[in-house]
Amino acid sequence: MKVAITIDVDWAPDKVLGQTLELFSKAGVPCTIFATHQTPLLKDLDPKQFEIGVHPNFNPLFNGDKRHPADVVSPLRDAFPGARGIRSHSSLVSNVLIEMFGEMGFQYESNVCLPYSQNLEVLPLWNGMMRIPFNWEDYLHFSFGKSFRDTGLDFSEGLHVLNFHPVHVFLNTETRERYEGARPFYQDPEHLYGYRNLGRGTATLLEGLLNNDFPFAKLEDIFNEQQVEFQ
Repeated sequence: MKVAITIDVDWAPDKVLGQTLELFSKAGVPCTIFATHQTPLLKDLDPKQFEIGVHPNFNPLFNGDKRHPADVVSPLRDAFPGARGIRSHSSLVSNVLIEMFGEMGFQYESNVCLPYSQNLEVLPLWNGMMRIPFNWEDYLHFSFGKSFRDTGLDFSEGLHVLNFHPVHVFLNTETRERYEGARPFYQDPEHLYGYRNLGRGTATLLEGLLNNDFPFAKLEDIFNEQQVEFQ
């Protein structure tokens, strides 16, 4: 059994992102961060605990943006030259994008979500990259209307890759309605704070996970192990 926790930054303000990073730092649990932008908070993180991948947003290309997809990724590649992994905003992926990711030097992508699957597999791709799927996400969990008493996963065996968003940790989101109400104030942490859920939600669930003695790993660790296995 192995558990990997990932974070999609999604342009969270530093005060919002900082709260999530602090939880991991205090617990000493490793995680993989998919960054949408540069921020001083990501500069001095211990690479033994924190891996940084990139999180490009291709959605504007469907709404009249004439850039090439590589132009969307290049600023993030320049900002985080050591990034080995990539996950697109909205989990957008295609064979064409995978070819491009490989050409840009990425070693794995994590775009496929299989909600609550107990049979996650790391799969080799034709261009030498690997696909590392994930089986839990805070946004999907509350969109399904699930309780935040637990993840709904059986951690007794297998690989589990969970994805959290700093804004949902900050809000302790437990329903889609709460998030939609707070969303207009995304870049205003002081105002956003007033929308926090004081009961069970994303933050309480994450804190509970971090207090377990699971064999936690970063996605690059999983990649390294599978690379040896596939050779």
